[in-house]
Amino acid sequence: MAQTQTLYYVGQDVGVTTPGPVLDDTGSAATGTLTVTLTVTDPTGAVTMPAVSSTGGGTYAAVVPSVATAGIWLYRWTATGTGVGWASEGQFTVRPMGVEQLVDLESVKKHLNMPLNSQAQDDELQGYILMAADQARDVCGPWLPEQHTQFFDGGVNTIVPDWLPLASIQSATEYYGLSAFPLTEQQLGSQMNAFAYTVDYSTGQITRRTFGGQAAMFAIGAKNVKIVYTAGRPGSVPYTVRLGALELIRHMWQMTQQGGRPKFGGSAMEGDTAVPTGFALPDRVVELWAPYRRPPGIA
Repeated sequence: MAQTQTLYYVGQDVGVTTPGPVLDDTGSAATGTLTVTLTVTDPTGAVTMPAVSSTGGGTYAAVVPSVATAGIWLYRWTATGTGVGWASEGQFTVRPMGVEQLVDLESVKKHLNMPLNSQAQDDELQGYILMAADQARDVCGPWLPEQHTQFFDGGVNTIVPDWLPLASIQSATEYYGLSAFPLTEQQLGSQMNAFAYTVDYSTGQITRRTFGGQAAMFAIGAKNVKIVYTAGRPGSVPYTVRLGALELIRHMWQMTQQGGRPKFGGSAMEGDTAVPTGFALPDRVVELWAPYRRPPGIA
């Protein structure tokens, strides 16, 4: 029941224990009758108090059942009794469901030449997997589909969402003062009305159109054009992207866990001469991800 993980999954039971024996006011292990409680606060602010049991030696444990909300959970132990007024606090993290990872734990172990049957460092490695996926998403854009809502300044012919590649647009709306005017995607040569736009999905450019397909300006204003869109790529992740994620994990693992000592395939700084220690992305990772790098948005 001891809390050995740092990352938990939605729906998982989380066991927590006191960091040691409950102490009395003199700093000694408490004796006598104690009232020990655990107060847990989830990421929404909801508070629960799971049942607490003694595990012997003055320590206590409880189970937070089926954690349902992703985020940081806080907990506080309190103990009262004769000559005892003790408290301790901690936290644990529940990861969201369906998080983009790019690489799996087994692939990471193979890349690091770690024994596949050893689970001693699985929890730490899972954190590095999530880190690498976040970095890849920032550089290349998302791979799994994800929906965004973004507001743009009007008064221009073309806008480009921040998150590319652009997979689809759910809605586009212009606001003139208090009035909202929905726009629809209308291909050139098939205009139905003056409230239209066309999309170049290869670049993510959204161009305002009017009668006859003529380019027009989005309504003049500040953050008055609302676009709801999906970014992401269908199909499998290219191996160069996966390899870049594996190399980033190897680099960060060696920098933080091994102090840069050569292991798992060579020096941690090998080939990284332009990225000194303290920077996250080595040259080899930047080069592997370069063909899929997302362009800067144009607002």
